[in-house]
Amino acid sequence: MKRIVAISDTHMEKWVTLPKLEELMEGADLIVHCGDFDSYEVYEHLKAYELRAVRGNSDDRRIKSELPEVESFKVESIRFGLIHRGNYLNSFDDLGYKAKELGVDVLIFGHIHRFHAENIGGALIVSPGSPTRPRLSIASCAVIDVDGRRLDVSMEIVQEKFCGMEEMRSFCEKF
Repeated sequence: MKRIVAISDTHMEKWVTLPKLEELMEGADLIVHCGDFDSYEVYEHLKAYELRAVRGNSDDRRIKSELPEVESFKVESIRFGLIHRGNYLNSFDDLGYKAKELGVDVLIFGHIHRFHAENIGGALIVSPGSPTRPRLSIASCAVIDVDGRRLDVSMEIVQEKFCGMEEMRSFCEKF
C-alpha cells in the first residue's frame, strides 16, 4: 500500500510548520501539490519529500519555469493527474473530461481552496482544499491510500482555521 498526501494553495511566503500536516507528510510515500505555493522557498521545503507538483496562477516566476501546468504519474495500478485550475463553478464536469483526455483514473486539482471528491465519468476528481487559506471550508488536505487498484480518499483537517472564522468569532462573542 502507498500513501499520498495531496495539498494545494498553500499561499505562503515562507514555510510555516503546521504540526498535523507535517505529521501526515512524514508518514506519506508521496506528496502532491496542485500549485499556488506562492514562493520558491515553500516549493524548496516540500522538495525534501518525494514530491509531484504543478504550478499555479499565483506562483512566482521561478516556480512557473520549473513546474508544468499538468503532470501525470502512476502509483501501483492507478494513473494520477495533477492540475491547478479546475473551474470557478461548483460543477466539475469539465475535469471529468480533462481526466479522460489525460487517460488518468484520478485527477487532483486545486484553486478552489476547499475539499471536494467526486466520481465523474469513471474518474475520481479530488481537490484537497487549502491547509492555510480555506474558502467556504476548513483548512484541509487529502490523504489517498492506494492498494493495487483500490483507493481510499479522506479529508484531513490540518488546523482549526476555516473561511470566515474571524467573523464567526465576533458574531459568537455578541451572544
